[in-house]
Amino acid sequence: MAAQHTHTEFAAEVVGASLGQKATMAGAATGLVGWLAQVNWIGIAGVIIAALGLAANIYFQIRRDRREAAESTARIEALKERCEP
Repeated sequence: MAAQHTHTEFAAEVVGASLGQKATMAGAATGLVGWLAQVNWIGIAGVIIAALGLAANIYFQIRRDRREAAESTARIEALKERCEP
């Protein structure tokens, strides 16, 4: 059951990071279009969308780093136990 829970969390992190990246790119493109068209509200909306996408991406990258650090620590401990006589 724990493995299923881990796979579900991993999938959620991958999807979340992917959506965050896409939102950042879409927001940046929207901001650029708004700036080129000189329509202030489109530019502001683009900046807000890009900032939200960046925040989501940072959040999911932090979660990924923590998960990978915990997995690395567990692997190191398992190897130490195998090597001890």
